[in-house]
Amino acid sequence: MKLNPIALFVCLIALAIPFAAFPYDINVRGKVMRQGSHEPLEGVVIFDSSDDRILGTTNAYGEYEVTIDENGTLLFTILASKDKEEPVDGRLHIDVELFPDAQSLRELVVTGKNQNKGVVLPPADLILEGNEISLKTIAKIPHQFFSSNVRVIFQPAIYNVTTRTLHYLRPVVYDGRRYDITQRRMYDWDENQDPLRQYVEVKKSSRRTDDTVYIADRLHVDNPKNDFLCVVMSSMENYNNIIYTDTTQIARGTKNPLRFLAYQLNGLPLADENYLPRPDVQLRDTNGEVNLVFNLGKSNLDLSLGDNAAELEKMLEEFRVIQKAPDMTLKSFTISGTASPEGSYSRNLTLARNRVQSALTAVLQSLPENMRRSASAHSDASVATWTDVENLMRADGLTEEADAVRDIVDRNSGSIERQTAQMKRLPFYKSLLADKYLPRLRRVEYHIVSSRYRPLTPEEIAEMYNTNYKSLSKYNFWKLYTQEPDTAHREEIMVRALEVHPDFLAAATDLTALQIDLDKSDENLLRPFFKDWSKLKKMPMEARLNLGVAAMAGNHFSYADSLLYDLPDTPQTHKAKIYCSALNGRYHSVLAEIAQDSPINEVLLLLALQDNGRAWEKAQNLGDSAEEEYIKAIAANRMANSETAYAYLFVEASTHLANAIGKDPILIETARIDGDVCDLLDEDGNLPEEYIESPEQ
Repeated sequence: MKLNPIALFVCLIALAIPFAAFPYDINVRGKVMRQGSHEPLEGVVIFDSSDDRILGTTNAYGEYEVTIDENGTLLFTILASKDKEEPVDGRLHIDVELFPDAQSLRELVVTGKNQNKGVVLPPADLILEGNEISLKTIAKIPHQFFSSNVRVIFQPAIYNVTTRTLHYLRPVVYDGRRYDITQRRMYDWDENQDPLRQYVEVKKSSRRTDDTVYIADRLHVDNPKNDFLCVVMSSMENYNNIIYTDTTQIARGTKNPLRFLAYQLNGLPLADENYLPRPDVQLRDTNGEVNLVFNLGKSNLDLSLGDNAAELEKMLEEFRVIQKAPDMTLKSFTISGTASPEGSYSRNLTLARNRVQSALTAVLQSLPENMRRSASAHSDASVATWTDVENLMRADGLTEEADAVRDIVDRNSGSIERQTAQMKRLPFYKSLLADKYLPRLRRVEYHIVSSRYRPLTPEEIAEMYNTNYKSLSKYNFWKLYTQEPDTAHREEIMVRALEVHPDFLAAATDLTALQIDLDKSDENLLRPFFKDWSKLKKMPMEARLNLGVAAMAGNHFSYADSLLYDLPDTPQTHKAKIYCSALNGRYHSVLAEIAQDSPINEVLLLLALQDNGRAWEKAQNLGDSAEEEYIKAIAANRMANSETAYAYLFVEASTHLANAIGKDPILIETARIDGDVCDLLDEDGNLPEEYIESPEQ
């Protein structure tokens, strides 16, 4: 039979309709990353958006593979990131980037539709002690919700809102008895392949008994001043599928009343001589001068003339000292001879040279061979001028006579002989010039230079520092800054000392002590010296104390405790030790002593001890500063939330908090991360309007 072409076309269209009307499933693969950093995200839960059915999760590399309708929509969700929907549109490969979002954890975050079936996670507290956040809470599982062939997993996590980082705590795994038995009977089951096995608790109660699961763990945090919240991800699975999942925020902010603990600690400069730099010596030149005078026209030395005998003995003693000292050596000596200007210039110059030569010969003959070899000798002869005579007279106040000499020099500038002839005509020539001033110009000078290893003087060190501080030794730096009275300059010297000598423990200790006293301590100055903890007890007490105090100022309380805990309890260390103990949770042992420091500190420690009744009683006696009002708000709010339900104190707590923020608006930032008072704020983290309008009501 011959088919009509039109009829055949209609048949083909009819046959094609079912294929176009019914979509089919496809396998979709891809990678999920954090937007901005492109960091792969592990544990992203992937849903079918149409029915909230879990399709799978990403692995450690952020990779996933799921099966979904070709026209479906994938929903990607993970803590601390915004959920993202991605239409499939028939694509086999879909990469996704999720945007970090702290707001997604500020409220109850539900990732499944079964949250009303019964798992109860009550609000909990994040207790901060030192650098440790502790969580203790319970999860209630009604028996109607829990069958024997399922596993329930609770994964608590603390989210650092400030740094946008998520930290998983130890999971709690609760297996039904049938589920546990089936697992063990599986042919190829290996408990080592189950990463959750070590956390498993098997239900032992009746199937008609509700169960309570305890969740407890601790987390070390680097900066306890950051903003934290806690969530618990819970899921239920049978042998094949995840049948329930949700995520609940159970805590917001940390309870840490000791954030207001007030104390003043001082640093200690290094006193342990075993770690102080030893005095060093440098080869330095030492100058000495000897002056000998001669009779007119004579080149032989007359010891009876003037101070010649004493001067000569002085020179010889200098040589003896150099010869005997093991750390000295004669470097050079110079002999300069001078003749007075009267008479013939050439004769006077010859006379000066003869004097120098005879003196030089005598000195060289008196020196040992080793000193002659190591020293360089120099000689010089000259004739003094009448200008030299004029200068001596002016120095003695004889201005008129000096002017007369100056006049002769100016009128006879070309000839010293003519100057001499006219000088002899002056009325005071014999009595003043010849008898007093000319003999002073007939002399031989010995200039001795010796090299000696010796400590530098403070003046020499200061000069080297100003010229080239990088040439200073550790000892010279230490000598310089310990004698510097100006605080800013002393700090600069110590900073430069560590720049030149990074291993200079004394400078690091002293600089840390100074900065502690200036309220700007830096623990990184001393940390490099404490890398080897096996040598901790050998480190000087001052260095340990200063680093511990600086670590406390940097909110690294656990690290400070490891440094201070076993230090000897001395007057220098005691206060730091007791406050470090308090900040690390050892409240009972230091309560009485710290309470004596201030009423505020007493209330804070009572709050830390959870002695809320006494804390509220004593808080009411505090003043009305912003800080004291804030502490009153904590104490009142704890009482309002206590089992005895002093509900009326809620208003009082809100009032005190409003007063505190009114006096110091920056405290609103503290309140938003403080688990003790954040419930007094509205959903946006602000004070309710009634307290803003009338904070003193």
